[in-house]
Amino acid sequence: MSAETNTVLSAQEQAIASGKIVMGKVSERVLRMTDKIRAAGEPRISLERSIAFTESFKTTEGQPILTRWGKALLYMAEHLPVTILDDELIVGRVHDFFGRSGPIWCELDASEWSRGASFMMASQGTPGVPVVTAEDQKVIDEVLTPYWSTRDFCQAYHAAVPADTHSLLYRFDPKMGYLLQGLLVETASVRSSQQWVYPYEMIMTKGCKAIKAELQARIDALATPNDLVTKKVFLESVIMGLDALVIWAKRFANLASEMAAKEKNAQRKQELEEIASVCAWVPENPARSFREACQVQWFIQLFTNIEKNLGGGVQCGRLDQYLYPYYKKAIDEGKLTPEGAEELLQCIWLNMGQQAQVKMTVSGAAGSSGYAHHELVVVGGLDANGQDVTNELTYVIINSARPLPMAYPDLGVRVHANTPGRLMRAVADMIKDGKGNPKLFNDEGLIPFYLALGCTPEEANAYVPTSCCDFRCMQREVHVTGNGGTNMAGPIELVLRNGKMKRLGDRQFGLQTGDPRKFATYEDVWKAYVAQTEFLVKHGHIQQLAANEIAPLHLAGPLANLASPIAMEACLDLHDHVRLGAIPGAIDLSMVESVGLATALDSLAAIKHLIYDTKKLTWNQLLEAIEADWEGHEAVRQMCVNAPKYGNGIEWVDKIGWDIQHAILDYNNRNLKPHGQRFTCKIVPVTYHIPLGAGIHATPNGRRAGEYLSDGVSPSHGMDVKGPTTTLRSMARAHCTSLPAAGPQLVNMKFPPSMVAGEAGTTLLMQVIRAWVDTKLYHIQFNVLTRETMLAAMKDPEKYRDLVVRVAGYSAFFTDLSPAVQAEVIARTEQQM
Repeated sequence: MSAETNTVLSAQEQAIASGKIVMGKVSERVLRMTDKIRAAGEPRISLERSIAFTESFKTTEGQPILTRWGKALLYMAEHLPVTILDDELIVGRVHDFFGRSGPIWCELDASEWSRGASFMMASQGTPGVPVVTAEDQKVIDEVLTPYWSTRDFCQAYHAAVPADTHSLLYRFDPKMGYLLQGLLVETASVRSSQQWVYPYEMIMTKGCKAIKAELQARIDALATPNDLVTKKVFLESVIMGLDALVIWAKRFANLASEMAAKEKNAQRKQELEEIASVCAWVPENPARSFREACQVQWFIQLFTNIEKNLGGGVQCGRLDQYLYPYYKKAIDEGKLTPEGAEELLQCIWLNMGQQAQVKMTVSGAAGSSGYAHHELVVVGGLDANGQDVTNELTYVIINSARPLPMAYPDLGVRVHANTPGRLMRAVADMIKDGKGNPKLFNDEGLIPFYLALGCTPEEANAYVPTSCCDFRCMQREVHVTGNGGTNMAGPIELVLRNGKMKRLGDRQFGLQTGDPRKFATYEDVWKAYVAQTEFLVKHGHIQQLAANEIAPLHLAGPLANLASPIAMEACLDLHDHVRLGAIPGAIDLSMVESVGLATALDSLAAIKHLIYDTKKLTWNQLLEAIEADWEGHEAVRQMCVNAPKYGNGIEWVDKIGWDIQHAILDYNNRNLKPHGQRFTCKIVPVTYHIPLGAGIHATPNGRRAGEYLSDGVSPSHGMDVKGPTTTLRSMARAHCTSLPAAGPQLVNMKFPPSMVAGEAGTTLLMQVIRAWVDTKLYHIQFNVLTRETMLAAMKDPEKYRDLVVRVAGYSAFFTDLSPAVQAEVIARTEQQM
């Protein structure tokens, strides 16, 4: 309770109010490192990776892209700086300070960095803007831009996308570059890849040396000219990636030895000697201890982040499974305690928290406010045989993550009908801390999803949650190119304005579906909405197919390929979507992501209810009010706001959500990819519902022009007022699974701390989670914070710099978010029972 207000606070709010750095017991080592990291302030951009990558690429012109990438990995492993700071046990970093730093990837969009750097330098001190120096700008302008201005993927993408599709995506501003129009969005030009889970267990158990020997044996067995030209290049690039990882590790071993020789403090000298021993052995050889396994895990994370820009960060996979044998052995032998394991894990979490995701273009940054990255650590769930896999390390991981005032790890828990009560309680207790962790994935919905796509039960049971609220079947999936998305609210404006957009001077962007005043029935409105939606989805397909085609010419991932049995068997890089999709058994779940479901749904419901069912409004009254952005028409707006809304258990309203998703899936089903597979419908906005909302005029649900759209598949802000279980039932009714490939869907839910306080609150939260499991919705996550704390943080950001909130599929420091995103998080429905 707050002494001043007598308001119930979450654990992190209590810690902030009392001036504490952490929310529980941690070692003095972890406390010191945490304090230094949080004192460092805004992230800095890091150009070292791009400089080294460019230096290598200048020497390999004309060689196969995989060869060039493999050589670049070797060059970076040899030339990037290595640093070990005081107190570190799990080592691996590029920058020489405690604090956040963001590498940027020149091969993607360096041609746009000069504008981005200028904008960021002019905006220093603004929330969410990283530190960019004059020296950074000079390197960008004089070293990176001259080489990449005609070579990066971004320029190729903008040239490859047809003009009519491109006009729906972007408008160009000479000072700020490409800016979103508001109808479509793409992410291929700002990330090398979708999320991907790297082969931690393989490298831990085999070691790079043994894997390299296996690959060399395959090379030696190649005989045909075609294989020697294609497969040999592929396998050699993977070997170069493995060699680079070993070189990188040994440089840290050498540095630790040099530091140990000079160290006067006996304890630190011993720690440095152990670091040297660990890094000299792994990842070249199999891990022999929990400590070595943790070091392998972090080396792979760090170096694969150097390899390429993974959308959502480097995924950690099912950590409590592949680390468990090492943990159990160490515990059984008396060489490790749970507290010692927590400290080692916390060293990894602190390393994660320093890896900021920085986007150097205005449009790219708009979609991931707060330096969004999602190094998702997964615990719980089922094994290949359908048995629960919860173990003691599951709880150690949860306990290690709870005390830190950080957004990392981004913890995900696989939950199912038979999840143990102890784990469910641990999950509920952590959610009550208020940092938005963990997020939950529903085995009861996701395993059938993969079975419907043709996976075996063993493969489906072993799926891995990834990134924001995505998931992967690593044995079968192959897609990597960043997805694009459509604005579900965009067709509403296009229907109301006969294909035009008010913000852009009534320019004809969509189809001419007619004057809505002449629509005799709601069915006429629905047909027009579907036509405009299909028009946008069509162009979403076009941009994605264009990106897929050119990606293999510009991007590669030798180490990433190790994670895919299909890629390794075929000797084809994962970026080659078209050919990979043709491999028998491969699954390509590249997606058309959609934003603003509830905004569109509630707008259609308002039209149906007010104009056709009750006849309380005429089209003229509604259109005049919307044209004026409700100014002078507040009575009409209130009718729209109070019309039936999604999320309140009203079946006919919820059915509109099902209809919208079915329309997209049906279009996808009728318009397959070149290899015959479907695009997936995904509803995960990250923070794109903010900039896409800025491009859309007022909508019939009562929303004002330029206001944010609804979030994920959650109801419109503040409109679901019947309690959390009713809201969940509504979302379940709107979830369309009648056609395959109804993909990831984000569910945000917010509770006041008072509602989940004490034992009764824990029980209530566990019941809500159990109810969610029964709905078979794929994903859910929670904020447990007071509105007053977030409002106070907007006024006094320094006092609340450690406040962490759940934004989309990631948590972030509240004060890192733009004011628009802060306001959106505050406006979300606060559930009551």
